[in-house]
Amino acid sequence: MQVPTIYVPKEMALPDLDQWQFRFNVQSETSNRLYTISQHKTKKHWGCSCPGWRIHRTCKHLQALNIPGHEKPYEVNLIKQ
Repeated sequence: MQVPTIYVPKEMALPDLDQWQFRFNVQSETSNRLYTISQHKTKKHWGCSCPGWRIHRTCKHLQALNIPGHEKPYEVNLIKQ
């Protein structure tokens, strides 16, 4: 199985934190808010800072990138452009 690639503009990329890596911002479709998408360093699942992910552990931001929710481990190649 080929690992999918996500291209992130350099201006949207963020530094890693203690528990989260490959962090980047996405713009909300309905407001001026920015949400942060990132991968948990040890559990390898992806998360988002939006209310949908915080409450339900899935959101439209992850779905738009074809990343599974519900804390399912998932690997991607992240390329900063």
